[in-house]
Amino acid sequence: MAKELKYKDIIKNREYRKLLFTNLINRFGDSVDAIAFTWLVYQITHSASWSALIFGLNVLPNIIVQPFSGALVEKMDKKKVIVGTHILRGLVISGFVAMYLMGVVNPIMMAVFTLAITTIESFNLPASTAFIPTVIRKEHLTHAMSLNSTLSNTVALIGTGLAGIIIAKFGVYTAMLIDAATFFMAAIGTWSLKTTTPEVPTTEASETVQAVPAAKESYLSLLKGGFDYVKKSRVILNYCLIAIVLNFLLVPLNSLQAPIVEDVFKMGSELLSVMGMAAAIGAIIGSALVPMFAEKMSAKQILVICGIALGAGMYLITLGKYTNGAAIPGYLLTALSFMIMMCSASIIGGTLSIQFVKSVDQSFLARAAAVFNASSSAATPLGSLLISFAALKLSAATLIGGSAVLAILLFVLVAFSHMNFELKEELPDAT
Repeated sequence: MAKELKYKDIIKNREYRKLLFTNLINRFGDSVDAIAFTWLVYQITHSASWSALIFGLNVLPNIIVQPFSGALVEKMDKKKVIVGTHILRGLVISGFVAMYLMGVVNPIMMAVFTLAITTIESFNLPASTAFIPTVIRKEHLTHAMSLNSTLSNTVALIGTGLAGIIIAKFGVYTAMLIDAATFFMAAIGTWSLKTTTPEVPTTEASETVQAVPAAKESYLSLLKGGFDYVKKSRVILNYCLIAIVLNFLLVPLNSLQAPIVEDVFKMGSELLSVMGMAAAIGAIIGSALVPMFAEKMSAKQILVICGIALGAGMYLITLGKYTNGAAIPGYLLTALSFMIMMCSASIIGGTLSIQFVKSVDQSFLARAAAVFNASSSAATPLGSLLISFAALKLSAATLIGGSAVLAILLFVLVAFSHMNFELKEELPDAT
């Protein structure tokens, strides 16, 4: 009988420790910058409509660029792509801070900056996904990715908690410079990693899509092969469908956090930090529970239970109007709702991500990841555009409450559907 893996077995891998440390540095910078940029957008625009619009622009390049960048990345050295994109993002953020200090930043420039950062990220994401199996052995993936997620969310909690202090004491530009510095540090850490040749599983899709070394294929052939691979896997298509609908329903919550603070809870920017810290705690708990859930339940059961819980947590936000600006009730309600939502979302996301990386053929991983990431983000710009207009007529509480009800109904329908979410490998013929 195989020995049961534990987290301490994974941490013994020196290269994994280096990858983990690099990811944690990057996550800390992002958590500080997330609070800074969210508050900066609303303070410059003073508009819930602009907040929703810029949030939508943040994912637009991932939808348009990433399906095509995945094929390019497949032909390239994944480590060099990751290092290069880290450096480039650090430089872009530094340039934005310089413009902010010169007093020339306006809503249009913030939108352009958002598009630039996410376009670079569209090359980083598929490369990062394909890079994972070259550092982590397949049988270690569940615990390794769960530990990475747990510690990343812990670091995010610390960064979110410090963000308000950093902004108050040193200015919003300092928080963004911290993010830029962590990108440069992550580039150095990634460059130091030693990689190995990963195992290549055989799946239903790869039986009908022939894998050829990427370096010998043309760009168009790689592009077509990636789309064909995803199309022939019904399970991956189911992942995409669920992610598209769920991301659409989460747009009001993600894009209207500043209006929620001021209009629903009648409080100040400190509630943004409470939201971020509670979300990080929920994500820490959720990611730590992923291996246990994977052992006890099927992927479909995990989706349904956690999806309904996520919708319920989202609906709690609408009750903030009854706190009447009181700090303690506002903090407690916000913390409870965000912990429930992020714990549920973390379990859902962790389960799907681990299944995806474990089962997709390495020769298709960058392309398949690019298609999946792009499709899962596809609903966000449309949702942001609709919310941008709807926010002119409807309150933030109304928009979030409606999305919560729809999310619950979605996962109830999934429970009674015949959708399959188990991506199983098939052993190659021994002959």
